[in-house]
Amino acid sequence: MIKKMILAATLVGGFAGISAEAAVAAPPPPPPSCHGAMGGMPFLARVNLTKAQRKKIDAILKADHPDFHADMEKEAGLHHQIQDLLATPGKVDEAQIASLQQQIASIHQAHEAERLQTAIRIHDVLTADQLSQIKADQDKADSLHAQLRALMAPPAPPAH
Repeated sequence: MIKKMILAATLVGGFAGISAEAAVAAPPPPPPSCHGAMGGMPFLARVNLTKAQRKKIDAILKADHPDFHADMEKEAGLHHQIQDLLATPGKVDEAQIASLQQQIASIHQAHEAERLQTAIRIHDVLTADQLSQIKADQDKADSLHAQLRALMAPPAPPAH
């Protein structure tokens, strides 16, 4: 009986300790953002923005944008049409597939143009020092990615 009480006390104490450690070790929540960082721009999260800059950037991000969800559904429909053409017996209508591919490319191009315009508007809100900080962070991340690729690359074939 005493052994059971000691075991129960140990378990309860252990769980309480684990919960306290988890609460202390948990990282702080990320700042409010869109797509992981303000405007989907991951390096912007590391920049100290003024209240006025945050307000301007929020307005840029809340401005009217194309309906990306509807475009994604349209693109899925176009992919489905291509699949149907490829699954139909007989000669494949390559011209029709090319037309569908062009429609998909147009959707992608419109999305990229909108993302670029948003990034330009945000760029215009930032100071030269903030842009320099973003550039330095990007360069550091690029260097780390290159190092990681080099570490993960398969070994060179042995010389004979």
